[in-house]
Amino acid sequence: MKQILAFKNALVFMLKNGLLKTHNPGVRYLLEALKLLFKANKSGKSYKVPLSTFYVEEIITCTQLYQDIVVWLCFSEQKDDATISVNFCNYPFTLPLICKLAVCRTFAIKEACQTAHDLYKWCPAWQHESLNLPDSPPAPVFQLILRRHHLVEDTFRQLYAADTEAFRRELVVQFVDDRKDTNVNRRDFFLHVFEKLMTPQSDMFMHNESQTLFWFPPKPKVPEKQYYLFGVLCGLALYNLNIIYLPFPLILFKKLLRANPSLDDMKEFEPVMAQSFQCILEEYTPEVIESLNTTFTVSWGGEVVELDPNEKGKPVTNSNKKEFVKAFINYAFKTSVERVFEAFERGFFKVCDWKVVKLFQPQELQDVMMGQESWDWEVFKQNTVYEGEYHADHPTIVAFWQVFEELTEEQRKGFFVSKRLTISL
Repeated sequence: MKQILAFKNALVFMLKNGLLKTHNPGVRYLLEALKLLFKANKSGKSYKVPLSTFYVEEIITCTQLYQDIVVWLCFSEQKDDATISVNFCNYPFTLPLICKLAVCRTFAIKEACQTAHDLYKWCPAWQHESLNLPDSPPAPVFQLILRRHHLVEDTFRQLYAADTEAFRRELVVQFVDDRKDTNVNRRDFFLHVFEKLMTPQSDMFMHNESQTLFWFPPKPKVPEKQYYLFGVLCGLALYNLNIIYLPFPLILFKKLLRANPSLDDMKEFEPVMAQSFQCILEEYTPEVIESLNTTFTVSWGGEVVELDPNEKGKPVTNSNKKEFVKAFINYAFKTSVERVFEAFERGFFKVCDWKVVKLFQPQELQDVMMGQESWDWEVFKQNTVYEGEYHADHPTIVAFWQVFEELTEEQRKGFFVSKRLTISL
């Protein structure tokens, strides 16, 4: 911790005193040192210090930030050159979440500008009747027109029929009973479509024993394309910076970032099972392990499977206990879901760009997509948007906040549909 803070404080000093360009080698040295410390912190079974320890909050107010983002988005594939100015986007562990959200927003704006440019190039030719072109110019938005009582059905049908290039345009959601084009419609859409999908009735997912978390099933009941469309839907939510109800374990976000599962993931999804694994690995004697009569034949998601296909009913012993636990975890979170997760991932990255997504750590990606559990109520109040005749000084609004401030923390959270808060730019 001391080393991290020492290097970070030196970097903050340079930021505050405008020394980034004049002392570029020194800044790069500090960032490379922090990068090594970050990797060392990440390499353990769990983070020794929180991710936020590496955040350099002063980057938020740095005048170079948006210039860095634009340059990085345009030239991110080029190898970092020690002779040019340091770009903080090449050291994403230093970027607070709000900066990473700024990268997402800037990327979306860049894509929108490209769409507008393509539309501008198309229009003169399209308007030239003598060319007799059969197609109309591309729409500058991606529009969904949905029936509330057939929300999932209409959504999947229109996503499946859409040109995938349209996914990165501005999302416009209209309901047949309310054709107004508002951001409220979009938030309402994401809220309700995921509420309907995240139920046993959707037949898309399995759930853990406590029925609090969902995961992909080893034997799907629905066509594979639905997992692709579910991935597109999750990608649209992230791309448009809308939080969603997605009660999945952290391993979902780890897999999107190409990280491997661990015992910690089983602890989150099935804590009782993980505890038994922990006992086998660390507490039980060889005699106790053998007396359990545990074998490599296991049940997961209603399916019985041989973790070692070369030896049916292979017994778990003290010498192969690590192999057993690793094989079970890999089967649960990798092998058994390989096809459906590949479809989901393919849909997700049809919308989102890998170079932007990989800026995040798994926990950060989860917070961005699902919202944070910690609430700063004063910031929330300041960011609240009112519609119609209402405003911050309206008597009804003033009375509302007076009552709201008297509620307990849990009562305040219970006031909202989601107990997680959007991270605002």
